[in-house]
Amino acid sequence: MSLIQNKQFLVKLGAVGDSFGPGWDEAGYGEVRKILLSHGDAINSIQVSYCTEGTSVLAHRHGGSGDKFDCINLESWETLTMVKGYYGPLAGRYENVVRSLTFGTNGGTYGPFGIQEGTPFCFNVRSGVYFGGFHGHSDDRYLLAIGIYVKPMATYHYRPKPGRSDAPPYFYSAD
Repeated sequence: MSLIQNKQFLVKLGAVGDSFGPGWDEAGYGEVRKILLSHGDAINSIQVSYCTEGTSVLAHRHGGSGDKFDCINLESWETLTMVKGYYGPLAGRYENVVRSLTFGTNGGTYGPFGIQEGTPFCFNVRSGVYFGGFHGHSDDRYLLAIGIYVKPMATYHYRPKPGRSDAPPYFYSAD
């Protein structure tokens, strides 16, 4: 799925985990400056601080409280290049939750946070695109699913629209 928000073209990747529970979406909020995680036997919650037009904005917390708390503070020049982790069942109570998260930037790697058990996943933000935000599902105890948005570096022109031909396409044969 893709969308245009604040004149930005964003492509939605994921989510991995369980889509049961309330969904949330943080597309195009700005550059990530802090990631706050609560975790124990799984990722209990994630909360992100974005920099939007020079102002720090703290998004809502998604999930519940855990045994441990970590805050990742990114430098002003750092950008997210990778989000990976594991998702899987949790002691028979949940079919799938996000068990572990690791974040990569152009300056280093943060994590892993949580327990590295279950099915691995990885979202790479390759050259030619920027990180565009998080989305996922959570309940009052756990982060159930997570995905990301990416935005192309290319400039898109919406007007004027390119001309279209009414002529039918011509197919060449291999004869």
